[in-house]
Amino acid sequence: MTLIIVHRLLQSLILPPLNSVIIILFGCCFNKRTRKVIISIGILTFYIQSTPFFAYNLNKSLELPPLENLQMESVQAIVVLGGGVNGHSYEYKVGATASAETLVRLRYTAYLANKYPDLLIVTSGGYTGGRYTEGKVMRYILINSFHVSNPILVEDSSKNTDENAKYVAKMLKMLGITKVALVSQAFHLKRASMLFRKYGLKPVAASTGYIYSNDAATPILAFIPSASAMSFTARAMHEFIGYLFYLH
Repeated sequence: MTLIIVHRLLQSLILPPLNSVIIILFGCCFNKRTRKVIISIGILTFYIQSTPFFAYNLNKSLELPPLENLQMESVQAIVVLGGGVNGHSYEYKVGATASAETLVRLRYTAYLANKYPDLLIVTSGGYTGGRYTEGKVMRYILINSFHVSNPILVEDSSKNTDENAKYVAKMLKMLGITKVALVSQAFHLKRASMLFRKYGLKPVAASTGYIYSNDAATPILAFIPSASAMSFTARAMHEFIGYLFYLH
């Protein structure tokens, strides 16, 4: 729990909007001339990171292409990564449900399961803050909401993508499985695939949830800041930083 909090605090320091705020506050420590330059840089980065144009293109640079049928010929299992669970969903009997991002992943997993009904599925994700782990909630939704009949294994000890890869690899290698279709958002799969290769698996990117922005495609709106654009920028920067961190 403590490590998760520390991790999120560190993320906040280097991702928008706090990264720009820190630059502005840092600038206040200098003399008038230097202060103006540094504060201007902070304001500029704040603006750039909040424009739909920047957010859209940053995410697009990360996205991997859609899965092709030929890539599935030697796949031995489908692995779907958790993208968050609401552990306080009191309206549901189990008290938890998938976040919007996780639901997108589960929907595509169900689509693949329908095409390949004999393939093993692994749901991967641990801590949620509620009574149920992410992996178990995902399995429940696949069975009860999407009526998936494939065999499903749960990995529910992981707290991040690196641990997703580590624990799933350990589980699947015991079954003699190495090649998997890895389901997640298109912007996430470059880093996720690298980590699964790190632990000896051969992932095929099963991309879903491609970004689209009406604002970014409209010249008059592309450079007008928005909260949603900054959120998309933050998630893309998180992926870039994570990729570089695990690259060595």
